[in-house]
Amino acid sequence: MNASFINILFDILILHFSARMIVVYLGLVFLCGCYGYPSGAPDSACNSMTPNHGVGPQNTSPPYVIKLSSSNFTAEENLTITITSGDNQNGTTFDGFLIEVFTNLSDTIRFSGGEFTVPSNAHQTCSGGATHSDPKPKSSISLSWKPTSTFSGTVKFRATVVQTYTTFWENIESQSLHVEYIVPSPPPGNTTDVTTNPPHITTSLSSGTTQTPSDMPRCEKGFGCFKSCSGDACDAVVLWRRHENVVDFRIMSRPTNPDHRWVAIGLSPNGKMARTSVVMCLYDNTIFSVIEGINNGYSFSPLPNTTLGLLNMTASIVDTVMTCSFSRQINVTGDLGDVYSLSRKYYLLLGNGPIRSGKPKRHEHTPVVSAAKVDFLLNQDVGAGDESMLMYKLHGSLMIFAWILLSSLGIIIARYYKSNWKGSMPCGVKVWFAIHRILMSSVFLITGLAFAIIFIKVGTLLQMTDGSVYLKYHPILGITVMALSLVNPVMALFRCKPGHKYRHVFHYSHMFVGMSAQILAATTIYFGVNLEKSNTPVEASYVVIAYATTYALIEFILECEKQYRKSYEDDIEKQYILKSAVTEYSPQAQSHTEGNSFKQSILVLHFLCMTSYSAVLIYMVATA
Repeated sequence: MNASFINILFDILILHFSARMIVVYLGLVFLCGCYGYPSGAPDSACNSMTPNHGVGPQNTSPPYVIKLSSSNFTAEENLTITITSGDNQNGTTFDGFLIEVFTNLSDTIRFSGGEFTVPSNAHQTCSGGATHSDPKPKSSISLSWKPTSTFSGTVKFRATVVQTYTTFWENIESQSLHVEYIVPSPPPGNTTDVTTNPPHITTSLSSGTTQTPSDMPRCEKGFGCFKSCSGDACDAVVLWRRHENVVDFRIMSRPTNPDHRWVAIGLSPNGKMARTSVVMCLYDNTIFSVIEGINNGYSFSPLPNTTLGLLNMTASIVDTVMTCSFSRQINVTGDLGDVYSLSRKYYLLLGNGPIRSGKPKRHEHTPVVSAAKVDFLLNQDVGAGDESMLMYKLHGSLMIFAWILLSSLGIIIARYYKSNWKGSMPCGVKVWFAIHRILMSSVFLITGLAFAIIFIKVGTLLQMTDGSVYLKYHPILGITVMALSLVNPVMALFRCKPGHKYRHVFHYSHMFVGMSAQILAATTIYFGVNLEKSNTPVEASYVVIAYATTYALIEFILECEKQYRKSYEDDIEKQYILKSAVTEYSPQAQSHTEGNSFKQSILVLHFLCMTSYSAVLIYMVATA
């Protein structure tokens, strides 16, 4: 009995001890499974970068980012790469990570020509990568990296970050990093082969895709895209993609000279420059900046807070490609209506221009406008509006030729050259009248043609104009000039005969209408060359001012000559009558001959000046 009791008690103890051992064993298995590899990712994970935890990666946006420290550094200044939580993640921690380097962003080509310098809680792995060396929660970790080979190209850092055993994110990528190997020059007098000297490597950040000297800005999958060209590669593109409550923008432009340049996008309710919300990226003397403002006509006015609603602003130049990246809040609070909500659709404008004395100047080419309004919350491709400037240029050129050259000659001849060519009457018509009629008829026909061209092009008489407030009167003035150029020939058809008692009424009315049309035409041309649509250089305004000044000066000289000649002839006539000399000599004939010579010189000068001004202006308009 006692032996049986002892045997039973012994069996119970054995079973209890076995159960405790099983619990301990399962606990150890569970703990090891939870922490995975406390010393970091194993070599078997280098290719896939996927933890073997029995679960798949998260398919949401990762709460972690990879930040790079510098846009320009040399081999002596290691680049710092920081894995940390995003701006809106409130310090989300992680247990482990694996980071590697790749040389091609579309294919997973691993780059082993570099090395990490790691802190005490990490170590090198995967032939150029790095991983954690303890499983303790981390809010961030910073590593140093530099290339160790003579490599030139673009790399990107890619990481897998493990938050807990069953929660991790893959393919977290950094910005692109351009690496250029420069063979150092040997010091003077040193005959050592340069290949034995340490390589000098310079790098610069790029927010875009992989860039090589032959690449051009282009659209990318997963992004909305606006471009002004028909092919794959363009001189400039705008990319965007919504991310939670912001839209990430990337502007890529390839100007002829990227130094001292700005590139900008604008959101416009009507596709015009006025009242356009603008984000401008500036590169001036190796200094990048991003500012936000509003267009008041031509003028760009920065906001009091130049980064209102903007986040994550970066900019760079790689292989002459300017890249500017930033995030814009969809709805910006605190503004006065100058920052438009991205929940609405707008026309997208893209332009660039020079920076002089630290200030952005007017663009050299008309900004490209999207063909339709853009929904920035969707990833859609948008092309530029197909707007030819030929009709605008033809309209402006015809008006310049008609009013600066032809009309000015016709008016000058009619006012001051009636006494010239008195002995000639071709077809029974006075020479001055024949010239005046041909010139002014041509002015009427050319003005009518220019008026028809612009009406067909814009489809309305009063097109909205960009720029300063006064420029909105350009269409109204043009219509007035057209009306006056029609009134004068109609008035001439119904003029009374010479000697009629009301002939002077026609004479002064005809002269008033003609001079009014000439003055208004000059004003309209001045407004025209300052229109945003014309895109003419600022020097065109100076040419118009020079034309008006020269025309007024020539009129003044001829008017003075006319009054002087009249007074001189009156004095000679009085002396001739007092002497009572009976002779065939005519003092008026002598005075007329002397006056003709002077006036003909002025007429030649006038023709040369007006021809030069009209030719220069037409060239500026045609080549704008």
